[in-house]
Order: sequence, then C-alpha cells, then structure tokens
Amino acid sequence: MSFFQQLQEQTTQARQQLFTAPIISKAMAGEVDTQLYVDFLTQAYHHVKHTVPLLMTVGGRLPEEKEWLRNAVAEYIEEELGHQEWILNDIEACGYDKEIVRQSQPNWH
Repeated sequence: MSFFQQLQEQTTQARQQLFTAPIISKAMAGEVDTQLYVDFLTQAYHHVKHTVPLLMTVGGRLPEEKEWLRNAVAEYIEEELGHQEWILNDIEACGYDKEIVRQSQPNWH
C-alpha cells in the first residue's frame, strides 16, 4: 500500500469531520457572509501566526545528521513568512480592524 493510500485510509474519519464543519458546509452551500469569513480569518490568524516560530524551533533542534531536513524546514519558513499579515490585510479589506484581531485571543470552542 502506498503512503498516499495509507494516509487516505488513516485520515478518513478526520476528513469526514472536516467536511461537516459548519464553516465548510456553509462555504460549499454558498452561505458565507462577510462576518463569518472574518470570524474564520480571525481564527486562521491565531493558527498561522505560530507557524514560523514553531518551524524555527524545529530547525534549531534538528541534529546534524538531519541537515537535509533543516534545509527543507528553512525553505518552508521562507515560504510562510508574512502569511499572518496577509490574513490581517484581508480582514482589513473586509472593513474590519485588523489591530483588534491582532490583539485578540483565539476562540477555543
């Protein structure tokens, strides 16, 4: 069995849960309004803002024999830099205050 097939098999339940999430269901039905989109972006911001710091930590903890992986992590960091600002800019483009989002806390519910 290929890696992809294993991944598909082992993530079946998680993928089904994802596609039944309210935001995904509403998006698929064309029922996303600006407020829902900004709410989604706000939570995405709180996730994305941690990506680069976490990847930097990973890269810093890799042993020398994993140098090939450190290079891959460094490339990924470079690609991810600034994405949290893109999200904030999208929020602002929707007419909302991006600084309020920047200072907010994630919704854990």
